[in-house]
Amino acid sequence: MKNKRANILFLLPLLLTSCGKQEHPVSDYRLTMNFHDDFKIMQWTDVHIGIQTDLKKTHALLKAEVDDFEEKEGAKPDLIVLTGDTFMGADRRMVKDTLKFFDSLEVPFAFTYGNHDIQGDYGTYYINNQLKKCKNAVFVDYQDDTLFGLTNYFIDLVSDDYVKYRLFILDSNSYYLDGTTMYYDVFHEDQIEHVEKVPTVYGSATSLAFYHIPVFEFLDAYNCYQNGTIPGTGEHKEGVSKGYENQSQFDRMVNAGIKGMFIGHDHINDTTLLYEGCILSYGMKSTFEIYNLEIGYTVITLDESGVLNPSDVKKVTFEGGDYE
Repeated sequence: MKNKRANILFLLPLLLTSCGKQEHPVSDYRLTMNFHDDFKIMQWTDVHIGIQTDLKKTHALLKAEVDDFEEKEGAKPDLIVLTGDTFMGADRRMVKDTLKFFDSLEVPFAFTYGNHDIQGDYGTYYINNQLKKCKNAVFVDYQDDTLFGLTNYFIDLVSDDYVKYRLFILDSNSYYLDGTTMYYDVFHEDQIEHVEKVPTVYGSATSLAFYHIPVFEFLDAYNCYQNGTIPGTGEHKEGVSKGYENQSQFDRMVNAGIKGMFIGHDHINDTTLLYEGCILSYGMKSTFEIYNLEIGYTVITLDESGVLNPSDVKKVTFEGGDYE
C-alpha cells in the first residue's frame, strides 16, 4: 500500500507541524452548533481518495450513502464527521474537487486527519486552506499555533446557552520514527493538555472524540469483550494498529469528560464496546478504495438526556446499488 514517495511524504507532519509560533487561547479552537433532540452524526472514515480513484464514481457512492441515511433516519445528518484517511496519494485537483463535493451535500461536515492524508501532491496546509473555503465545513486550525497536529478543535452543541454535548475533532498524527523503525504516532502531550483545559474554561459536558489511530485501550477493550467481561457488538477482523506507546492518554481524556471515541484506521474492524465508562467505536469504512470486506457509515444519535449509550451508535452496511 505504501510506495517510496509516500514514505518520504509521511515525514512532513513531523517536520512542519512543529513550527508553531504562538500559543492560542482555548477560545480560538471553539466552534458551536445548535443542538436539538435526536441530533444525528454521520461518521465516514478511510475514504482513501488517491490517484487510483474514479472520483465521479466514488462521489456518487458517498452521495448515495447520504441519501440512504436520509431515507432510513427521516432526515439528512445534522453533521458529517470524517475521521481520517480521506486522501492517500491524491493531487490538488482531487482534494479540491472532493471538498467541493462535500460542500455541495449541504450538510455541515467536520474533518480530521489520518496517517495518509498529507501523502499527496500538495503542501501540509493545502487541505486546511481548501476546507476554509467551504461554507459547510465546521473547521478551524491555525498554521502559527504551538499545538502539534493539524486539527485540535472542538464543537459545542448548544441548547439555551447550555452545552449538551462537546465534540473534539483531534489529529492522532501519523508516524513515529525510532531509529530506523517507523511506528504509528500518538497524541502529543500538548494535545492532551489542550483537551484537559477545555472543560476548565467552558465547563464540563458529555464529550465525544473523533480521531483516526486507536489508543491502546481499543485492544484492551476487545480482549475484555472476547472474555465476556464488557458489553459490545461487532468483531475485529484485523489487528488493532495502535500508536507506538501507551501514555495513559485514554484515562486523561475520559477524566476530561470524553464518553465516546470514534475512530477509523483498521478498515475491517467494526466493534462498538463499552469500556470503563467510555464507548470505543470503529467507524465503517465508507468506500471500496484500498481494502475492505464491506462498506457503510456510522450513525450516532444524541438525545436530550446528555448521556451517550452504546445503543445510540449504529453501524450501517451500505449495499450499494445504482449509484453511478
